[in-house]
Order: sequence, then C-alpha cells, then structure tokens
Amino acid sequence: MSDKELDEILNDPLFDISEKEQKLFDLPEPVKKGRSKKRKVEEIAQKKRCENFADYAHLFAQVHKELREGKRSLVRYKEDNVQEKTFFIADGLMGYIDVLDVAKRQIKDRVRKDGRSRVVYEDGTESNILFRTIGKNITRNGYVITELNDGHELDGLSGANITDEDLPQGWIYILRSKSTDERIASVKDLYKIGFTTNPVKERIQNARNEATYLMADVEVVSTYRVYNANVQKLEGLIHDFFHTARFYVNMDGVDPKEWFVVPLPIIREAIVKFIDGSIVDYTYNREQQALEHSIYDSFNRIRTAKFDTTGLDVLSLSIKQVYFDQILKGEKDIEYRELKPTTMGKLTRVDKETGKRYIRRPDILRLYTSYTKDHDVLLVRVKDVIYNEEPDRMIEYYLGDVVEYDIKRRIY
Repeated sequence: MSDKELDEILNDPLFDISEKEQKLFDLPEPVKKGRSKKRKVEEIAQKKRCENFADYAHLFAQVHKELREGKRSLVRYKEDNVQEKTFFIADGLMGYIDVLDVAKRQIKDRVRKDGRSRVVYEDGTESNILFRTIGKNITRNGYVITELNDGHELDGLSGANITDEDLPQGWIYILRSKSTDERIASVKDLYKIGFTTNPVKERIQNARNEATYLMADVEVVSTYRVYNANVQKLEGLIHDFFHTARFYVNMDGVDPKEWFVVPLPIIREAIVKFIDGSIVDYTYNREQQALEHSIYDSFNRIRTAKFDTTGLDVLSLSIKQVYFDQILKGEKDIEYRELKPTTMGKLTRVDKETGKRYIRRPDILRLYTSYTKDHDVLLVRVKDVIYNEEPDRMIEYYLGDVVEYDIKRRIY
C-alpha cells in the first residue's frame, strides 16, 4: 500500500470523531476504580519465589507419603476445615497455609470470614492470597488434606482378638507379581487382591501356569484371616472400591480382573475400613493415590473428582440402570449399540476430505441413566471398537476403567 493510499484511508470522514462521541468510549469512574482495585488484588496475590522453601520441602514430601499410606485423606472444601498449618491440593499442586490472618467481615450483604494468608506451594513459590480465594481454588478443583491419623492396627484382622465363638471363613490376600514381562514388571504399585478358603500358599502353587496370576510366580505380601464374614463378598467389595485403579492386561486371551495399581498401605488401610465398616465414608482417588471422604449432597449423591477430557473424543449414550451398575462394578466390559438411521449421526463420523462415513471410535463413553436432573452418570475409557455388519449392524464398545462418576448413593 502506498503512502498516498494510506493517507486517503486515515483521512476518511469515518475516522472523524467529535468530542461528544469520544466520551462514549470513556469508562464510568466506578468501573475504572473497580478494575483498578481488582488489578491491585491480583498483583498482591501473585506467586513469587519462596526464599526459605528449604524449611518446607520435607513437609510436602512427608504429607505425600502419609497420603499414600492412608494416614491422611482428602476431603472436599468446607470453610471450617481450612485452618492455619493446613495442607491442601488445588489444580494438582499441594499448598501449605503457613500464616492465616482472617476475621469476620461485612462482604456486601453478608458477614463472612476473609483476610490474607501466606501460602507456600510445593513448587517452591509462595503467595499472599485471600482466604476466600483459597476456598474458591479448592472448591473448583481440589481437596483439603486431613490431619495426620496413624490409623488402625492390622493385627486384629489376623485373629489376635478372636475367641472360640468366631468362625473362620477364609483369607484375603495381597500378592506381588514376579513376572519379567515388561508390561507387568514396569508397573509400580501393582498388586493382586484375592480370597481363598484354603491356605494362601496352597492356592498359589501353580501361579506360573494360571492367567489370573499373570502366568508367573507371585510373592505373598499380606494375608488376613477373616472371621464371621463372607470372604468372597468382601473381596468383591474391595475390588469395587478400587475399580478405577484396575490393571488391564491380556494373558493368552484372558483379562485378569484382580490386579490393581494402588500403593500397598492404601490397600491395607482400605481392608481395615471394610472390616470396621467405615469404608462407606470413603472413595479411592486414583489421581492423588489417596483415600477421599465421600461427598454427599442434598440429593444423597457421591462424586469422584472431575476427569480432564480435553482433546479426547467423548461419546454420550443413555443406558439402563442395571447395565450402568454392572459397568460401574466392573461386571460388564462391553457396551452394544445398533447402527440405525436415527443413531447414524451420533455413532459415525464423516471424513471431510473423502466424504466417506466411518464408525466413530471415541476415547471416552459418557453414560447416563435418564434425562432427569439427578440422573447417574459415569465416564469410562474405550479400549476398542468393533463393528459387525451382519446380522444386526451392531457396534461393540470394549470398555476400560471408569475415570469419573456422579451417582445416587448406594452400597454394593
């Protein structure tokens, strides 16, 4: 563009704005003050390098260890459980409230707690953040970490306090694989949780020849003699509890379903809680590898943490409650859909370049039980998709682990 052409554009009458018209673009003074105040708040709360982080680094390492050991657990945010010297997790990062200076203040039409605090983060930074902002961050995507609890002794499970009136029903056991298969040997915290009515050593004698033991010898990590309880049912409940951490591998055409990727202390703590009945107040948080207090709202619901589906193909399907429950419990690993004119748009995709239609292969199935406001919903990984043209034009979705659910409370 030449200088002459540029001058003609800039001298166009459209660019002539009177003083009165210019005022239309001026922000009202209250808005300017509000924006200025907000910028100052944000500037104050920005993270900066923590000069004495060495004083805190060992605390974060210790709390992570205690979470994996079941000595601490995760709880959803409540105002009263955020105190000075409290640890929390927000957006996957652990923070420590070193100093908390709050008081009840009039905020608009309500009297609420607020004030600034010094928070140190495990990435070596710190911030002078508002109390209410801490709450918002935890509520959006995080947890408060409970105080240290040394938990229960496990000796009672093995018969230390058993009398003649107690009836032995069998053993719950935890095994570690000795497999040299890279698919197995490379997995940290991989354990089999099972039951037997015979002594455990007898049960595993032929392990190297059985797919359920991953075609390899195993090491006995822990055994628990169970009294006055249905051992098989207890095993099933434990499997349901850890279903999001189930390990998937195919061994000679068989998919063993009793292997889980969970830190050993967490498995032990969960077994204790099953025995004393307190497990109903917990779920397993796979992302944080920690026990999490279940959250029940006014509709008596229980939820897991939100699963990030960014970049993934998610297919939403309605499903009957009975099949929903089977998938949630790991009893059903294939979901079927018939390809019909009414489902063609949802279950297939069209290649924009060739115009050809293909079966859609989603990464995640989002399954819901009804169209009502309080319906159950779960997200489950899709391992494979197979389309059978004959005889019924049926699509088979082979399911992996459940990564998220939001359901009405019930105990299996």
